[in-house]
Amino acid sequence: MNGRGRMVAALAAAALALAATAAANAQNVVRIVVGGPPGGLFDIALRNVAAELEKSLGSTMVIDNKPGAGGAVAVEYVRNAKPDGLTVGMINVAAAANESIIRNKGYNLLTDLEPVGMYLYPSNILIVHPDIKASTVPGLVDTLKASGSANYSSGGIGSPGHLSGEMFKARTGAPATHVPYKGAPPAVLAVVSGEVAYMFATASSAIGQVTGGKVRALAVTTNERLPQLPDVPTMTEAGLPDFNVSDWAGFVVPKGTPAATRDRLHAAFVAAFTNPEARERLRKATFIPLDKPLGPADFGAFLRAEVDKWGKVVRDAKITQD
Repeated sequence: MNGRGRMVAALAAAALALAATAAANAQNVVRIVVGGPPGGLFDIALRNVAAELEKSLGSTMVIDNKPGAGGAVAVEYVRNAKPDGLTVGMINVAAAANESIIRNKGYNLLTDLEPVGMYLYPSNILIVHPDIKASTVPGLVDTLKASGSANYSSGGIGSPGHLSGEMFKARTGAPATHVPYKGAPPAVLAVVSGEVAYMFATASSAIGQVTGGKVRALAVTTNERLPQLPDVPTMTEAGLPDFNVSDWAGFVVPKGTPAATRDRLHAAFVAAFTNPEARERLRKATFIPLDKPLGPADFGAFLRAEVDKWGKVVRDAKITQD
């Protein structure tokens, strides 16, 4: 072989080695697809457990933010990925509601994806503008009924705040009109400015306004009080028992992902989300880690119940989105 031939052979060998290295690296990256922007609620949750999750996965973790259509863009992306355990979707209550809200989705949550597990709840707070004189949930209901009309905000159609608001209306008979905003921060600011009377806000987006006296918190929607707001009661304590509209965070993978792969992912998520240091960081960020995370089978049953539960709320409130 002449000199030129040896050079060509060497270049070809180097190219093959690089390709093999790239393939190996790709096999060691788990992509978690989030249906919100960087700095959003679940992006924050993942970044609080990133180190523990990479250790338990034995892989590099990449957060892939794909906002749009209340999380449906991200779920459809996961649905179309290879079922190899390297693409995982992080979903919340909006995914269950979207089954009834969005008419022309490219997937079915219950048949086109496989459950992995559920590991934490975000906290939500019922906040009111300071001009609302009510200091309790029953007082707010009385105020709304006496006024005959009021507006409440949310981070968008089908968002947890929207679903909570519609269930609140259905449970109490308090009249109110939904005003959707593009995300939780502007929706909270609408309460601060008095554009709307109240909102069911994620704690992470509202707690600064609460502690700063810009809005007043009447209750939290989770089953336990927030450490950051120990004097704010739960909705049950405030007089609405079983007002279970808490958001949640779980993970799904494409249909056809082997059960053993899902079990391995679940074990890695359990190790990360139950790590004491990670749990402390999550609590400081207003999340509530589950003491007993749900595995694939239990999370699958939970998803089916959530689709049914929110489907009724969506139909009764006539919530639609093309």
